[in-house]
Amino acid sequence: MKFIKTLLIFFILSSCVSEDKSNVELEFYRFDHQFSEINENNYEDKLSEIEKILPDFVDYYLNNHIGMFIENDSVKKSNILSFTSFEDVVLLQEKINNNFPDESEISGKFNKAFLKYLSFFPEKELPNKVITINSFGSNGVDVIGNNIIVGLDFYIGDENPMYSSVYDYMKVRYNKEFMVSDVLEYWISSDFLENSPSTNFLDDLIFKGKVMYIIQECLSSEDIAVILRYSEESVDWCNLYEDKIWEEIIKSDLLYSSDEKRYRSFFYDAPFTKGMPIESPGRLGYFVGLKIIQKYMSNSDETFKELMKNTNSQDILLKSKYKP
Repeated sequence: MKFIKTLLIFFILSSCVSEDKSNVELEFYRFDHQFSEINENNYEDKLSEIEKILPDFVDYYLNNHIGMFIENDSVKKSNILSFTSFEDVVLLQEKINNNFPDESEISGKFNKAFLKYLSFFPEKELPNKVITINSFGSNGVDVIGNNIIVGLDFYIGDENPMYSSVYDYMKVRYNKEFMVSDVLEYWISSDFLENSPSTNFLDDLIFKGKVMYIIQECLSSEDIAVILRYSEESVDWCNLYEDKIWEEIIKSDLLYSSDEKRYRSFFYDAPFTKGMPIESPGRLGYFVGLKIIQKYMSNSDETFKELMKNTNSQDILLKSKYKP
């Protein structure tokens, strides 16, 4: 069972890996399509069809993403039919369909990214399924069992009817370009979190840096904006003031702090990072952590497995010789 929860449902994907592990194919199942087609005439057949492919998933979706009351079968049917015919839901699904008419646009990116991940960590499991949903604003990425769930409505930008009510600092995240990065962060973090105990700011900084570094390698990308899910303007600001950011972290005695309240905005979405100028983006810990790990790996001959196994954050920082 995978761990964590922050973002949501995407297609059902069966991973098929050849014996020599030279290929990965993620088969996408459009739950959002199938569920939206349920009506009074096909209710039983359509629900049965979905349940054969995804046992118990419908109830999970209703409970965890829609917050739907399903006390008994009669209430469940009534609520599902009300939901699938609700004007706002229908409109949102239409916009999802327009942006993602099929999975071909993104399947190749997923396949390449997870093939890279498997080459770095051949002992790790790949997703068994990838499932797409209309999350109706609940989350972007989620995991059930060994299956990834992706809420496609989170990746249609300003076409999402809820976009206008979202805080400005969050709007950049509604970008389909960030979907694979979001999923990789979720998956990699859940794979290694239990073996990476966090006791202070530095531990979180190094762990996030490792995850961002692996994502960068999986995507074979130098575009930090895509890796960190930042706007280009935020990346420019970080690069310009990298030395000042590090200076402030040291000066404020944050590096070894175990008070999560003091540094929460370094790792979670926020209008800016606490203790930094209001022009700064949130989640500066992602940027600094990535920079430290990039320096560390450039000064090391460690493999990716050895990097993730090394939980001595202080040792990694010192050997990185990070000094912007």
